[in-house]
Amino acid sequence: MMKRTKSSDPEIFCDFNAAVTERGFRPTNGTFQDLSAIGLTLEDAVGRRFVFVSGDADEHGNPDDIMCNGTIIRDAQFGILLKIDNSGFYWRSEISD
Repeated sequence: MMKRTKSSDPEIFCDFNAAVTERGFRPTNGTFQDLSAIGLTLEDAVGRRFVFVSGDADEHGNPDDIMCNGTIIRDAQFGILLKIDNSGFYWRSEISD
């Protein structure tokens, strides 16, 4: 398992089942709640970097969030999206303290 350094970017919820483009996901209620908790609206967040997070579990059923890094963008066709980087998905257990 590759260890990753913890990002300084804030973590917000992303429903990875809400894809509308290859790497773009619609914001959901969880996204809005997490942004609000850090004092941002969705509009304020456009252009900013985040760690997108969704609940997951390991093979033993232990919590192990699935994560990826990305930016909130404005898409001409779909409006505001959470766009993930090319670096791909990883799990919280891969982050070193």
